[in-house]
Amino acid sequence: MTAPATTDQFRAWMIERGAHYAAANDPGATEAQSLASTDDLVTCENRLLETPAASITGNYFRCLAAVKLSADGHEMDDDLARVIEAEADAFLAKQRAQQAAFDGALAEYRRLRAIGDAADGMPNEDDLVRQWSEAMDHVIENALAPSVAALRIKLDLIHEQMEGFCDWPDAYRNAVAKDLDYLEGMAIAS
Repeated sequence: MTAPATTDQFRAWMIERGAHYAAANDPGATEAQSLASTDDLVTCENRLLETPAASITGNYFRCLAAVKLSADGHEMDDDLARVIEAEADAFLAKQRAQQAAFDGALAEYRRLRAIGDAADGMPNEDDLVRQWSEAMDHVIENALAPSVAALRIKLDLIHEQMEGFCDWPDAYRNAVAKDLDYLEGMAIAS
């Protein structure tokens, strides 16, 4: 396979692998049927172990598959184990970076908001309100929500920003759709 596998593909491959495993170990199967199923099982197991994952949850599912296969006697060489571990580390580093970026943008918004709220009636109040409003827009539009909790924060900010309006701007709608796409790709169970 040339393209990285998704979590759903790994899940489907594990179901297929389970069917081959059951057929290979069926006490009522002929020797030829058992051998053919064993060949299919080995092919499926190799595909599971050798296909790169496209997300941290895909990699997680791939690791679960490797553990299951190891428990059933399938051996994984050290090189493949290092590749799977490196992928997991890279995905985890990306997730941590996205969380840090979101947290930083949110902290900057909250800092500017506190300053703006404290400036009520001051001569520079309009400038401070513009600053925290721009920081809020940055959180909503540019900071990818790395978790459902972060998306809830963004939705609360949108609700606050759009109070009294009938609809959301396209930029907000697009940002939430991007967040949902990302979170869907991260979901382990669907």
